[in-house]
Amino acid sequence: MFADDHLSPGAYAPYRDPRDYILSWTDEIWIDRGIGRIREHYADDIKVHTAYGETYDIDHVIQNSVMKMSAFPNGGGGTGEDVVWEQRGENGFISSHRVLKTGTHSGYWTYGAPTGRDWISRTVAHCLVRDGKVVEEWLVRDEYAVLQSLGLDPEVVAADLAAASPVTGELLDLGAGGAFVGKIGNPAVEGVSGKRPHRYLKECELIQNMFEEVWNQRLFNRVNLYCDPKIVSHTVRMHREQTIECYQREIINMLAAFPDGKMEVRDIVVNESPDLGLRIAVIWVMEATYCGVPLYGKPTYSPVKILGTSHYEMRDGKILREWRIYDEIAVMAQIIRARNNTTAINDR
Repeated sequence: MFADDHLSPGAYAPYRDPRDYILSWTDEIWIDRGIGRIREHYADDIKVHTAYGETYDIDHVIQNSVMKMSAFPNGGGGTGEDVVWEQRGENGFISSHRVLKTGTHSGYWTYGAPTGRDWISRTVAHCLVRDGKVVEEWLVRDEYAVLQSLGLDPEVVAADLAAASPVTGELLDLGAGGAFVGKIGNPAVEGVSGKRPHRYLKECELIQNMFEEVWNQRLFNRVNLYCDPKIVSHTVRMHREQTIECYQREIINMLAAFPDGKMEVRDIVVNESPDLGLRIAVIWVMEATYCGVPLYGKPTYSPVKILGTSHYEMRDGKILREWRIYDEIAVMAQIIRARNNTTAINDR
């Protein structure tokens, strides 16, 4: 089945389908520079979840977009690599839009004066659309890759974020908001975006089992049960790995910094199309303690929450490619804040 016949055209009108809706709006806002048209695309009370907290106001979206367009005037909306969408009710759908972004830092940004350098990174916008408007969004960026490209010190930026987020203007508080709290019983049936259609349950189960066995139970030897021998993994900082052995090592390396980390799948989206085949998008959260290898400086033995997303391209029932994205700068900010709090207590 390549389409859901029960989705009302009003959910994505006047576009051809949900994929065209997402890609066309991205171009109209960023390529055509119609920032003000965000009001036509987003609900007034849009709820945006990021690794830095929650916002509930369309004005934040517009203001931040204007600042970003000034800083990166040739950045545009990036290149849409894929839109994995699925129905959510008669008049709605969830869209997981993976974007490869590039640009030149030629204007002032929250990170400071223009560097004149080019940058490249990936972003995933996981958007819930109802009656033609985005009502909720889970936004995940690889911000470390941006800073790496611009030659900026991630430690310095993360230290600033530890006090206040330049994205939301609010205190960094990962304990608040729907991105991290609330229990999900079975995301194959109902996740944070709502109830799924009763289909592709076998594929959802495969992804859930992979997270539970490989990530949570540390059964790295079972990767070959879920992945094609030619598995390709695209991860943060624009890293790319290929083959089962490299895929195993990449997971182990992430867990080495957070050896007690547990993954929770919070949303699953499945889409199959004649041109792109079967793809699965997942929103996940890792809860852990920074008590392992000193990837981000000396361990603080403090709790860390990581909001991430993965896109999977499937072939013959196995994962052929994965794109895994999370914001390492937000992770570092949590660690630095814990380190600063400990120092302040010791100095009393």
